[in-house]
Amino acid sequence: MHQKELSDITQWWKALEFEKKLPFARDRLVECYFWILCVYFEPQYSLARKILTKVIATASTIDDIYDVYGTLDELKLFTDAIEMWDFSAGDQLPSYMQYFYKSLLDVYLEAERES
Repeated sequence: MHQKELSDITQWWKALEFEKKLPFARDRLVECYFWILCVYFEPQYSLARKILTKVIATASTIDDIYDVYGTLDELKLFTDAIEMWDFSAGDQLPSYMQYFYKSLLDVYLEAERES
């Protein structure tokens, strides 16, 4: 069951192509999955594990954007976009942030649909 979940999450992660579009970001997907697995290990929490792994993985990428790659001006725009939490708020962001911002919002839309 856990292998299947991790396989599904890995397919989602690879489809995002962050290694190409955000090459500075760490690939910590398996680590994130194990963090969540420690909290929600019972079989009935499969959906929670999948959703929270995606949330933690995107949070890790946000950390990399802030700590490693983004300029101060870009990060101010990114912070403003996150505070607005609207797809149109990403229009003024640099292209790499636009892609990530859309991916971030998509994670939460998917979670809303699945729960």
